[in-house]
Amino acid sequence: MKRILCYGDSITWGYNPVNGSRFAYENTWPGIMESELGVEYKVITEALTGRTTCWDLPFAPYRNGKEYLPMLLEAHSPLDLVIVMLGINDLMEEVGKSAKESSWGMIALIREILSPVFGGRPPKILIVSPPSLGHLSSFNEAGFLGKQEESKKLAAMQQIVAAEAKCEYLDSNAHIKVSDVDGVHPLEDQLEILGKEIAKKVVDILKQNS
Repeated sequence: MKRILCYGDSITWGYNPVNGSRFAYENTWPGIMESELGVEYKVITEALTGRTTCWDLPFAPYRNGKEYLPMLLEAHSPLDLVIVMLGINDLMEEVGKSAKESSWGMIALIREILSPVFGGRPPKILIVSPPSLGHLSSFNEAGFLGKQEESKKLAAMQQIVAAEAKCEYLDSNAHIKVSDVDGVHPLEDQLEILGKEIAKKVVDILKQNS
């Protein structure tokens, strides 16, 4: 059985922009991906709303992605693949990072993943760039106002990092968009598309590794 860790923020968690609830697991992109892949794959979802690549949020603890990744890698080892979908929260006003700085945060995560647990073989890595920001709700304007153009730079920066670190890469913007409800999170139909696209990518990656 191939073991896959999905490491992300509220988009991976399954945040419903309509009412702030959580989509049923089978309707999140990891859930859709797991259904597409079948019983030969074990999908582990570790997602948290507001998670950054490697920075603290002053108003919400435990969001530093680099701080908690080593523990999760060890807890779920051995892993064949780690899928990382992070970066958009680095742009929040309270964090204050640019797309370029966020890409360095992604490098920090890659370094952790490539450090083998107990001398084991490090997993493959797939970086999935999050969808760019859209028309923001009043609530999300508080965190992301003026960051729409910067969010569009994130995919290009992450693609450069992925190529340099010899990681696999997928840009979600090529397939989906965020909801007009809040301008940050996709709705279920978009998550279904994303889950299916990532599933196809995963099969290709792990076939190369078999």
